[in-house]
Amino acid sequence: MKVILNFIFIIFVIYNCSPINKQHGYLLEDMITSADKVSQFIEGTTTEDDILISLGSPSVVIKDVNNIWIYLVSMKEENVFETDEIVFQSVMRYEFDSSGILLSKNLSNKDDFTQIAFSKDKTRVISDNYGITDQIFEAFTRTQGQ
Repeated sequence: MKVILNFIFIIFVIYNCSPINKQHGYLLEDMITSADKVSQFIEGTTTEDDILISLGSPSVVIKDVNNIWIYLVSMKEENVFETDEIVFQSVMRYEFDSSGILLSKNLSNKDDFTQIAFSKDKTRVISDNYGITDQIFEAFTRTQGQ
């Protein structure tokens, strides 16, 4: 019985240490199957409807500056004892004119991106507004040494 429990415990530990694959944005398989259609998008002739039919709705639509559609695909492997690894990352950017004709297209993959080091330092904001939510937040986050 002890051997079986040890075996189950070892299997449990090994299973929990295996990497987790997380996918964000569109499914990688969908982008691979529509790769032929994407390569046929021609600046000056392709319309918004052509891209919408081929790829579906975009991840991000920017209409403030220009009419820009962005499609995001990202797959990351989260490891327990090692740094996380980006397996696949792609950003497709399409810019349209006012009549919906493709002006420019840009495809970026994980080789085009740089790794950003984020600081763990925290910024303390001093404010004159001290409402009830601030008091409750401070009550739960206050340490004994203050």
